[in-house]
Amino acid sequence: MKAPLVLLHPLGADHRFWNPVVEALPDDVGDVVVPDLLGHGSAPLPPQGATIDDFADAIEADIARHSQIHLVGVSLGGLVAQVLAARRPDLVKRLVVADAVAVYPDAMRAMWRNRAATVRREGLEAVVEPMEALWFSEAFRRDATDAVERVRRILLASDPEGYARTCEALAIADTTALVGSVTAPVLVACGKDDAPPFRQATQWFAATLPAVTVAWLPGGHATAYEHPKPFADVVAGFLS
Repeated sequence: MKAPLVLLHPLGADHRFWNPVVEALPDDVGDVVVPDLLGHGSAPLPPQGATIDDFADAIEADIARHSQIHLVGVSLGGLVAQVLAARRPDLVKRLVVADAVAVYPDAMRAMWRNRAATVRREGLEAVVEPMEALWFSEAFRRDATDAVERVRRILLASDPEGYARTCEALAIADTTALVGSVTAPVLVACGKDDAPPFRQATQWFAATLPAVTVAWLPGGHATAYEHPKPFADVVAGFLS
């Protein structure tokens, strides 16, 4: 039996982020598992002072019935995936880290703390525009309004405190000391138009990981959602 493919979504989304990718994956990929991360969708809130380890703990408990998995994570999900792959080499057969960092630069750490405060003060409406500007190209925002609206509705239906606590976890996240212990083959994927910290992190992963493949894909931070077919193709090719 094939190891299932577990997909971990980014901040402000839930399992539905993956719907376009799941539809584009070939049938021979096997079972696909799409859990919600803490503070998102149907998952409980992260604890006060949560770290990325807490998010990884929850996913590990969610998938405890599986002896081996292939693991894909975008952004927040990519950080969680790194932790799981490092701590459970017996569990993670292959790892895909997409549009993610190992540690945020200082300016982004401050941005995450400020964003947590903003959401607590003004609500999630205040972060819709920054999220969409990072995630999507201008053409996609103009021409795929229904797809963008679906993401916006997921964000606005989220728990503001869960979002804020997740931002605070991102502000202190740092897997730089962990990734060297990842033994699974790794695919690092990134949108060609993603923000500089994510493009730079992709190059860092390429230079740091012992068994790594790099894929540059069309689009920005949410290349998986905006361009699901190229994303699905590169993941399926890596798994095969």
